[in-house]
Amino acid sequence: MVQKNAKLRSSSKDKFASTWRILFVVLLVLFSLWELIPTYRYYTMPDEKLDEMDPSDLAQLKSKALNLGLDLQGGIHLVMQVDISELEEGADVGDAVDKAMTVIANRVNQFGLTEPVVQRQGENRIIIELPGMRDVERAKNLIGQTARLEFKLLKNDEEIKFVIDKMDIYLSGGVDSTAVADSTDTALFEEGIKSGDTGRKFYGDLFKFYETGGVPRTNIVVGKEDIPRVMAYLNDPEIMRILDDRRVTLLWGPEDDREDGRLIYLADIKNEMTGDFIADAHVATGSGMDAGKPEIMWSTTREGTGEWARITGGNVNNRLAIVLDNTVYSAPRIDEKIYGGSSRISGSFTNEEARDLAIVLRAGALPASVDILEDRTVGPSLGADSINKSRMALLIGLALVVLFMTAYYLGAGLIAVGALFLNMLFILAYLAYFRATLTLPGMAGIILTIGMAVDANVLVFERIREELRLGNTTRVAVNNGYVRARWTILDSNITTFLTAIILYNFGTGPIRGFALTLMVGIVASVFTALFVTRIVFNILTHKINLSKVSMGMLAPFTKAKFKFVKIRRKAFILSGIIILAGIVSLGIHGGPKYSIDFLGGSLFELHFDKPVAIADIREALSEVDIEGTDLSTSEIKFIGSENKDVLIRIVQVGDMRETTEKVKGALRTYFADSLPADKEAWLLREEHVGPSIGTELKGQAFKAILFSLIVLVVYITFRFEFKFSIGALLAIVHDVLITVGIFSILGKEISLPIIAALLTIVGYSLNDTIVVFDRIREKLRKGIKGSYLDTLNTSVNETLGRTVITSLTTLLTVLSLFLFGGSVIHDFSFAMLIGIVVGTYSSIFVATPLLVEWYLRLEMKKKGRK
Repeated sequence: MVQKNAKLRSSSKDKFASTWRILFVVLLVLFSLWELIPTYRYYTMPDEKLDEMDPSDLAQLKSKALNLGLDLQGGIHLVMQVDISELEEGADVGDAVDKAMTVIANRVNQFGLTEPVVQRQGENRIIIELPGMRDVERAKNLIGQTARLEFKLLKNDEEIKFVIDKMDIYLSGGVDSTAVADSTDTALFEEGIKSGDTGRKFYGDLFKFYETGGVPRTNIVVGKEDIPRVMAYLNDPEIMRILDDRRVTLLWGPEDDREDGRLIYLADIKNEMTGDFIADAHVATGSGMDAGKPEIMWSTTREGTGEWARITGGNVNNRLAIVLDNTVYSAPRIDEKIYGGSSRISGSFTNEEARDLAIVLRAGALPASVDILEDRTVGPSLGADSINKSRMALLIGLALVVLFMTAYYLGAGLIAVGALFLNMLFILAYLAYFRATLTLPGMAGIILTIGMAVDANVLVFERIREELRLGNTTRVAVNNGYVRARWTILDSNITTFLTAIILYNFGTGPIRGFALTLMVGIVASVFTALFVTRIVFNILTHKINLSKVSMGMLAPFTKAKFKFVKIRRKAFILSGIIILAGIVSLGIHGGPKYSIDFLGGSLFELHFDKPVAIADIREALSEVDIEGTDLSTSEIKFIGSENKDVLIRIVQVGDMRETTEKVKGALRTYFADSLPADKEAWLLREEHVGPSIGTELKGQAFKAILFSLIVLVVYITFRFEFKFSIGALLAIVHDVLITVGIFSILGKEISLPIIAALLTIVGYSLNDTIVVFDRIREKLRKGIKGSYLDTLNTSVNETLGRTVITSLTTLLTVLSLFLFGGSVIHDFSFAMLIGIVVGTYSSIFVATPLLVEWYLRLEMKKKGRK
């Protein structure tokens, strides 16, 4: 009876080998290859040939090639927050952030990078990614510069003397400060000056303001040693009031513009014109006294031309300050009315400063200042190293899987290997076609997909083997194998796909890259396993009429009869001991050891040409002057065995950027003889996370885990029964607790990539568990032959081969990632190793035995009621 029914189903499926299906797969493969040709050309072409290409042709080729993330080619990832407190009352925050995004995007586009990312996050945050950016500090300064361009008239000598005297009287304490601040009587100034017994404090600091004989001169220079005192004076509320009453603002010139000090200007508080009227700006070479020096030539819009003529015509012989972000870059005297709307800004600019200033003038001003909340920088040398090591891990993992599958399944294994290569082809083609970015965690996702893609084929092959053992023909066995494995494959992959969706929604940057690749990989693996390999088998059995397809002879778990249910309590005790050890470790350490992703702080990965000592690094850090903080107590450790690569973690202290510059400066000075000649090779990686965003990331990670568990429970309840979802849920909690506990015992950090690993473990463990549950459900629907406990135990044994094979292939790929993937994803792959082992264990010894306990409790209740 089984044979007849099977043959009837098989004959109805002959159409699966139809020409249109074969044609569809062939076209899909050709399209994928076509999409990857630019990628192959660009990344295999020698550098000298790339340099010889026409720039437009090179740009076109690069735009079609697969885009690598900043962690693979170096670059910057920034999360910036627009300071909405600076906006006018009633201003639309959304419009302001949109304008800030437009301005930043315009500036970023000036770098000439391929596929820079500028996108909004939340209410007032902007994410910026610049893959391939080399000059990190320049990029940060240029992106974050507010670039408010203002034109203000400077006060004349008489007004300057009046305001300075007024401040001097207040500071000297010669007369009542309130009377001085409110008075406009010049005589009172003279009286205050004469009666003042402490001298003219502001005048004393601005000692170069008056030349011999008390004649004022135009430029006010504050000596370098006096700058801090003058700045303190200007923050005095009474001084601020004096300036406001006279409608005057004090503005500084550029830092380090003069050797003897810094210029300061007294300007009218109102703007004559703003940068909104600037149409274009570019760098030119000065002439006359400024011959050879770079300067910025700019032109105004049509409306600005009229405004500029009005301003210059009405203020001939007066000085006009050109103010950028409250700094006076130039203060020329207006000699005549300017009609054309074109002028220049001259000053002590370097070529690079002039170019950057022209860029921000062309791009426009930010509506408010922006703060850097998160800053992750990867040096190009580390990016290249990551590519090489990940490629090595990929090839080794792939080779191990190919060898295993061909050895275990022979001819069928070769079909699975072909599907595996197609799977990778489709993933890379998808990323290239949709201009998605391949990140290092994305490569980890591909490597993980190699192992998980085998799972669907193993499920089918093991089903086909079962059918062949029942005496069915190859054609019938193949058909029944696919039919019976279909929903098991879909259920197991849907759960992992749901986890990846949650990970993508709650993740940031690299984690989203991993989740995207994982989702694409799951779809590709299901398609190749249920569609492509099915076509191949049907061609062999229907078109070629092979009577037998080689399925291999190795089958060590065919007659497995292990008493898993019987020893469940011992397994529970073992799990309990491991979990308890982890909980004790967490208690001792005050919880998990969080990385700077969650706590905030800075991370530096540095490379030296010569071996260095940790004690010397601590001594160098002790010289860094950060009030109330001893940076020599920071965590410092070596990466590798030669003591040349160092990882430094610093908790969040003070201003992030100021701390960064002081730390790097101190290390550069102390280890000057040990630095590589190539400056780019020194800084391998740099990350900064503000405390506020660290707290938010921790909350997002918690939500990701919580929502993934809720979604998975709902799905399992819908597909199976509620008791199955409880068993799966407890098995997942079991796996996560053991992984986190082992990390705590070993002193490893919980970072965002580790959260990604935990969520992947959740999906993988559930994948294993659902395969067993699916077999249990199948047996229960057919009717129980024997006790309920025997059915559960038999189901675990019958799926044991698939469980072990899938775990082994996935373990091989992740092990290659762990051993050869490099330091950046070392902890991620370590977490995956633990997860695979523990997930396999829990699907056998935890999830199904919990169903047994559920069943026994219900039976006891029934007996109690009777």
